[in-house]
Amino acid sequence: MRAVYRGDLDGTVCAAILKYIGLCDEILQAHPKDMQDQKVEVTNQDILCNLPYHPNCYMWFDHHSSEITRDDFPPDDFKGWVELAPSTAGLVYQYFLPKHPGLTRFEQIVDETDLLDSADLTLEQVLNPTGTFLLGFILDPRTGLGLSRDFVISNFEWSSQLPELLTKLSVNEILALPDSRERVQRYNEMKEAAAEFYTANSRLDGNVIVTDIRGMDIPPANRFLIYTLPGLEEGNISVRIADAKPPSNTDSIAVAHSIFNRTSAVDCGGLCKKYGGGGHRGAAACQPSDKESDRVLKEIIAACKE
Repeated sequence: MRAVYRGDLDGTVCAAILKYIGLCDEILQAHPKDMQDQKVEVTNQDILCNLPYHPNCYMWFDHHSSEITRDDFPPDDFKGWVELAPSTAGLVYQYFLPKHPGLTRFEQIVDETDLLDSADLTLEQVLNPTGTFLLGFILDPRTGLGLSRDFVISNFEWSSQLPELLTKLSVNEILALPDSRERVQRYNEMKEAAAEFYTANSRLDGNVIVTDIRGMDIPPANRFLIYTLPGLEEGNISVRIADAKPPSNTDSIAVAHSIFNRTSAVDCGGLCKKYGGGGHRGAAACQPSDKESDRVLKEIIAACKE
C-alpha cells in the first residue's frame, strides 16, 4: 500500500502511523490542488490522508469541511473516516488504535497536531515554538522554507524522511538531527526580517488583514505571525495572495480567521470552494489563474468584510 498525504505536520503524522502499523510501504506527498485537478494517479493501493477524495483510492481520511459538503461525497460504505475534527491525524490514530495499541506512542504528537492544525495556540507557542509546534512550523509548506535552495538536502527530501523517522525517534530527537537543525536555525534567524516584511506588505482593510506578496522574495515565517504584528492585530481575518508554486500560471490566495481575535463569522472553506479551492471553516485557500486573481482577491476581501 501507498500513503498519499499532504506534506504538512498533519499529513506527515498520518503517514507515520500507517507506516508504523505496516499498512503502507510507500509514501507520496501531494498538493490538494493537484488532487482536485487529477494530476496525481490514484489506485486501489492508495490511502489518502488530509487530501481531497479520489474514487480510485483504497481508503480515505480527511477533516476538511469543504470535502464533507462536496456534492459528490462518496457513499457511506467507503473505507476510512472523514469527519470535522481538529486534525486528520487524530482520525487515523483513533481508527487504528483498537487493533494496534502500540500506537499510544503517538498520543502526544497527535494531541499537539490537533492543537496546531486547529490553530488552538497561545501567543508564546506562535512566537517561540518548541517541540511538535516547532517541527510543525518548519515542516509547513506555508512557512516557506521550501523556497530556500541552499540546504544540504532539499526540503522535499527532508520532509519525505519524517514519516519513517517518527516511527523510531521522538520529536526532539528529530529536531536535533543536522538537517532539522539547519532549518530551525534559518527559521529563527529570519524572525525579525519576517515581521518587518509582513508589516511592510500588509494593510488593514476594515476588519480584514490584506497581504499581497506576489513577485517577492518571502522570508520564512509561520502562518500565524501576521496576527501578532502591531497595526494588524485588530483584524479578525486575513487574506493573503502570493505566487503559486511554479510552473503553475496561478496565484495562491489563503483566507484564515485570526487565532487571537476569533470574531469572524466567515466560512473560509465555503468561500474558497466557490473559486475551486477548499479547506476548513477557519482557514482555506484557492488558486485562481493569474488573469482572474485580482478579481477573485477583491471579491474575497469584500466577502470577508463585516
